[in-house]
Amino acid sequence: MMSLIKEIKNSIIEVWINIFWKSPNHLWALKVSISIAALLVPSILIFQDSFIATTLALGVVAMALGETDVHPRGRLKSASISLILYFITSSFVELFFETPVYFSLIILCAAFSLTIAGGLNSRMQGVTFGTLLIFVYTMLGADTTEIWIYQPILYTIGAFAYSVVSILLLYQKPYRLLKEQLARGFHYLGEYIDLKASLFPSDPQSQTPIRNQLAQKNIDLAQQIESCKNNLYSYSQESGEDCRSVVNEYYKKWFLLQEMQERAISSHEQYDLLSREVKNIELIEGYGQLMREIARAMHIYADSLLTGQDYKHPLSLQWTLNAVQKMLEEEKGEPHYLTLSLLYRNLSGLERNLREEATIIAQIDVTVFNSRKPERNNLSALINPEHPRFKSALRLTISWLLGYLIIQLLHIDKGAWILLTSLIVFQQTYSATRMRLFKRVFGTLIGVIMGATLSQLLPTISGQILLLITSIYLFFYWLKKNYVVAAAFITIYVLASFNLNDSQGLIVMLPRITDTLIGGIIAYLVVRFVWPDWQYKQLPKLMYNAVYKNKRYFESIYKGSVSEEDYLHNRRTAYNADNSLTAAWKGMRLEPRKTRVFQESAFNLTNLNHALLSYISAFGVHKYTEKLTVEEQTFCESVSYILQFVVDLMKDDADISQLNGLITSTAYWDEELEKMQMKHENKRAALIYNIAHVTRQLLIESKEIV
Repeated sequence: MMSLIKEIKNSIIEVWINIFWKSPNHLWALKVSISIAALLVPSILIFQDSFIATTLALGVVAMALGETDVHPRGRLKSASISLILYFITSSFVELFFETPVYFSLIILCAAFSLTIAGGLNSRMQGVTFGTLLIFVYTMLGADTTEIWIYQPILYTIGAFAYSVVSILLLYQKPYRLLKEQLARGFHYLGEYIDLKASLFPSDPQSQTPIRNQLAQKNIDLAQQIESCKNNLYSYSQESGEDCRSVVNEYYKKWFLLQEMQERAISSHEQYDLLSREVKNIELIEGYGQLMREIARAMHIYADSLLTGQDYKHPLSLQWTLNAVQKMLEEEKGEPHYLTLSLLYRNLSGLERNLREEATIIAQIDVTVFNSRKPERNNLSALINPEHPRFKSALRLTISWLLGYLIIQLLHIDKGAWILLTSLIVFQQTYSATRMRLFKRVFGTLIGVIMGATLSQLLPTISGQILLLITSIYLFFYWLKKNYVVAAAFITIYVLASFNLNDSQGLIVMLPRITDTLIGGIIAYLVVRFVWPDWQYKQLPKLMYNAVYKNKRYFESIYKGSVSEEDYLHNRRTAYNADNSLTAAWKGMRLEPRKTRVFQESAFNLTNLNHALLSYISAFGVHKYTEKLTVEEQTFCESVSYILQFVVDLMKDDADISQLNGLITSTAYWDEELEKMQMKHENKRAALIYNIAHVTRQLLIESKEIV
């Protein structure tokens, strides 16, 4: 009997680890669902009032969506601010809802001031978003009760209940969220490497879709690394000296992630050239298999971070590494042997990063980061009309006022859904807003169909409670994975809530679809015509910033005069600048045709800049292997000079009369570098060749734009 109980206990622990502990999305969804269930069921059983239950649940949802802090003390601070703002905001809505003129002023002040305040730091961004949700939620129930303080109290209680659960759990596992952030970064890196393995072998035609996918994966990875940085800075600010050594361990893992990112992004040669000219196709396929094995090991390492279990290095990875090395040794004397050996050294470095992680991170000094604080914007900078946050605040305010005007003119019941849709659909750019609008509408339609079917299958109160809790769980699980699916489940949640209140969930769904369309169209029109930030206006600045950051990163490698901290900063900012440029070009493709100025040139420059970054990364990976010869050093300085000229050219600061002469002089680079590669001591000449080749193409492409 005892053995059976022990076996059941072990099975439960295994399920918990595999489903919840390894999946932050599942854990987040479970936390929200338990909080709602703990409020929902007693409210219906004790008070027999479904309005109390659903209002408390919405308080939970608003607080959960507004969470940002990773430190327990920081979470306590943000929860306290949120609770105060929730009560005040909800009270203002209740008191002025029946007076349209005054309520319009409340909308104006709330939408603009809260959006501006959200730009101060990440904490306030979450707090203000939750507050704006409470504003709309209160509008939805404003005519349901006669006592004005009823809703403010219920929303605050619901938010407080969730905060208690969230903060207590965080105090139990104070480093859990740091682990989640880092683990997500390693998972993204694993996905990037696995996708990149598809290039071995490949041809130019198959590379285009793979490279587009890699660009998006790279953006996700870079954003996650920045998110880790901000959370680490926040944790350092809130932590005492007693926690310093533990926080430093997570800083070291963050640096390890960045070092492995450099290795993953690096390119040692054009992949179609390797596939075409290397005779041993099994060797190229072996590189692809090695990268897949490394990606799988990366996911195992990320899971070990989440579970706290020891990382077990896969034996299959070591076997594959040895097999590739054996095939590589047979290629000695072949033209691409040096390039292939550098690539092997890079991949074996990734394998070593995982296998000897403890030894490697023990050598990293992070004491300089102990005093770092999270980034914060000044209010004076945010109220500048040229600041993106000011423009966002203005757009949201206009869309809410237009939505409220339509509600009043057409006497729309529960018209606050229009405002809610505008709030959720609004994104920083036109292209992102357009994509979010499509996902919201499509998801809502799917949710109505699914919800109508499920409501018929579960007509009882207990059935609706089950549907409500299940749908909110699935909403939070899918929110960060697939917004269309998430929108479908939040629609089902709303339908179940109305069924609980007055058994009219299906009746109100058609008006809700109409309101969603109205709110989405308003958001689309406002972002389209009110102070639009078309990408062609941003591209010149993004282009020269990306090339300049690449130049600085390149110089950090071959000059070797900067500190390790500065090198890491220069590398990370080069990656971020490249991703910003890539994201801008991708966004331009969704903008109106007449705004796609210089689209082809922007595409060429974006690709060239990313290729340059990949080749510089390969150069950086091997920066400690052999010292540069005088010949290599001199050539690097020539490349750096051309990159600076390209930057000046894009900023309109260059002497145009020198342009043709520089293009002519760089035409001899290939011949010079081929001579350099013939000398055995110039071991990194092949890497410099790739950087120089792309630099010359950048110079020629810049001439076309000028």
